[in-house]
Amino acid sequence: MKKVIILSALFLIASCGVQKKIAKDPYVGIYDFTVFEVDNYGDIPVKLTLTKEGEVYTSVMTINRENSSVGEEIEVDATTLEEDVFTIEAYTAGYDIYFELSIEQNEISGSMMGMFDVSGIRVKD
Repeated sequence: MKKVIILSALFLIASCGVQKKIAKDPYVGIYDFTVFEVDNYGDIPVKLTLTKEGEVYTSVMTINRENSSVGEEIEVDATTLEEDVFTIEAYTAGYDIYFELSIEQNEISGSMMGMFDVSGIRVKD
């Protein structure tokens, strides 16, 4: 009986001392992607930062200009995730735009406005 109590106490102590590993969100991170062949603009390089607070995703988007150390920020109105596809509604250069983006491991793909292809990679977790 004494052994059972000691073993039970050891298991109780050991189980209290074990930390649960917190699962990392597979979407949160910083991505560089390109919107290809936009009329009158050509290819547009964009930096996307995805974060999550609670159950809500937020995003910040910046156009990466090659000849500028400061990017032009895109005003993001909403970021939603449904069926593994992010929809990001935004405003830039006088236009309301939206992106539909899929993220698989370190690759991001999708479209802008359903007309222009988007492709890129994760640059930082």
